[in-house]
Amino acid sequence: MAQTCLAALTKAAFLLAAPVVLGGTVQEADSEPSSSAPKLAPEVAALDLPTAPLATQEFIVDDSERMTVPVRINGSDPYPFIVDTGAERTVIANDLGQLLSLSDGPELRLVTVSGPTTVNSYRVGELSMSAVNIRNLEAPALKRRNLGAYGLLGIDSLEKHKVRIDFTKNLMDVLPSKKKRNIRRVDRNTIIVNARRRAGRLVLTDATIGGMRVDIVIDTGAQSSMGNRALRKRLGRSQRRLDYVQVGLTSVTGERIVGDFTQIKEIVMGGLTITDLPVTFTEQHAFRALDLTRRPAMLLGMDAMKLFDNVEIDFANKRVVFQLKKRSRLQSPLRLALKDPSAL
Repeated sequence: MAQTCLAALTKAAFLLAAPVVLGGTVQEADSEPSSSAPKLAPEVAALDLPTAPLATQEFIVDDSERMTVPVRINGSDPYPFIVDTGAERTVIANDLGQLLSLSDGPELRLVTVSGPTTVNSYRVGELSMSAVNIRNLEAPALKRRNLGAYGLLGIDSLEKHKVRIDFTKNLMDVLPSKKKRNIRRVDRNTIIVNARRRAGRLVLTDATIGGMRVDIVIDTGAQSSMGNRALRKRLGRSQRRLDYVQVGLTSVTGERIVGDFTQIKEIVMGGLTITDLPVTFTEQHAFRALDLTRRPAMLLGMDAMKLFDNVEIDFANKRVVFQLKKRSRLQSPLRLALKDPSAL
């Protein structure tokens, strides 16, 4: 059955995870002036982004559940880039670099889900979107069909900012972040989780699964959450909702790997709990690059973040702020919609 399921999932790597986005639930652990958004370049004008304030970018969710925002390259028309807080580098699509006649850069080493690889790059004089303006960037060049957009905004473009995502209004703010000693909880529906920086990414350290401590990396570029082999090895049957199902994954370089899919019954992060979260386990080379292979760790993807009304990822203050959905504590857990994976 595993091989049958893998073949059926070749076209959509995380197809199994999609029906479960509404299945996860969140609860508190201790409780019950504007301007028109720029028109996109002719090649992507069909996306038709609505209006947004100056320091706010309207985002859309693409077919893979990742966010895209309009980005200008050297003053060009705007093109949709995926916001990827788990990516070390900002990446540009090959065809966009050619279209904009960008200068060739050096070969660069890139770590993806399938492992390290060496790719060509482009020299970008200026990359801009609202409050973000980056100069003199060397961006790895990859195929657009594998990226799912015209580029990725990595932490080299975001690390001095805070990314604020409002899922209720489909808005994302990318704002300068000033270091503060203390950030107070503004209301009972807001949970602040402290993090540490590791290779630029934010890693939540106050997280557990069944009492087992787990490092969690915030990754807006992943449509589904992923776990490392150390977590899979220590995850007991009582801590997951179903038996493992083998699925296929595709990296941004187009390479294929195999993973084991399941649902984790309960993940506690700071003052909140996520239940029935879909997770795929694989030999994720990103964990190796972050030195997170020997102890349990996972990448928290968009399927988990969409369970909240708002998420703020503050790189300067090393904190992630989650705002609970108004009725999150009233929702009953839903189970995996796809009962028989072999039926695919």
